[in-house]
Amino acid sequence: MSISWDDLKLFLEIARAGTLTSAATRLKLSQPTAGRRLRALESSVGAALFQRTSSGFRLTDEGEAMLLHAEQMAEEALALERKVAGGARGIEGVVRMSASDWVSSRILAEPLATLAIAQPGLTVEIVADSRLLDLQRREADLAFRFVPFSGSDIIHRRFRRIRYGLYASPAYIDRCGDPLSSSSGEGHRLVTMDSALDRLVDVTWLRARWPSAALTFRSNNREAQGAACAAGAGLAVLPRVIGDNLPLEQLGGEEPPARDLWLGYHEDLRRLRRLRRLVEHLDEVLPADL
Repeated sequence: MSISWDDLKLFLEIARAGTLTSAATRLKLSQPTAGRRLRALESSVGAALFQRTSSGFRLTDEGEAMLLHAEQMAEEALALERKVAGGARGIEGVVRMSASDWVSSRILAEPLATLAIAQPGLTVEIVADSRLLDLQRREADLAFRFVPFSGSDIIHRRFRRIRYGLYASPAYIDRCGDPLSSSSGEGHRLVTMDSALDRLVDVTWLRARWPSAALTFRSNNREAQGAACAAGAGLAVLPRVIGDNLPLEQLGGEEPPARDLWLGYHEDLRRLRRLRRLVEHLDEVLPADL
């Protein structure tokens, strides 16, 4: 019996995702190709590995038995990949990074562009995504998050302090008055995060400051919040790197809480020269507080 490693990777992705479509998308395969390869794998091992149900693919007993060994093989392959990458000595090559959309565009893009110009052999790839990509599986080499990293094999530290401000458009202030003169927020409107992110510190601060204000616009996208605020939809707490660059007035008084931005990468990549140079460059050009 001969089993292809590529087919085992497909098996793992289906087991993790629960659907053939999601697994095919992650591996950049067409669904027919993924289905054909899965059938070939099951034919090779002589057993059905998944039960096809209306809610997705479920592992059979044979699939459960194979999963443990496939995961061990995947971890060994990833460890080897990280070790080989971590031993690279040159600046040339790709560094794949993960950060939220606005951190990518407002904080990282410009300094990383200047580094890429200075180092023609370096390719910087930013995945602008709020998902927490897996550093152990090398979904990213380097990640920036607003929550500390977990895992003893992840090297991480506080990278920067992100300051926030309270903003409103001139048109909103003309229409609704100065919000700082109101203790309850009666008659005022708020632009804030969506309900899934209600517990973020800036959301709780804004709603505690003006508990009677109505919610007029909600989004998990900070740029969308900034655009709605600039259009006069309401008051918004925004990162200073966004709010200060829009036609908005920053309101005085108590400053909203700041947040820590964390940096992390797998310990196997600590000797990767191009990653070290990238982090050094960001430390050189970005102020401690943003």
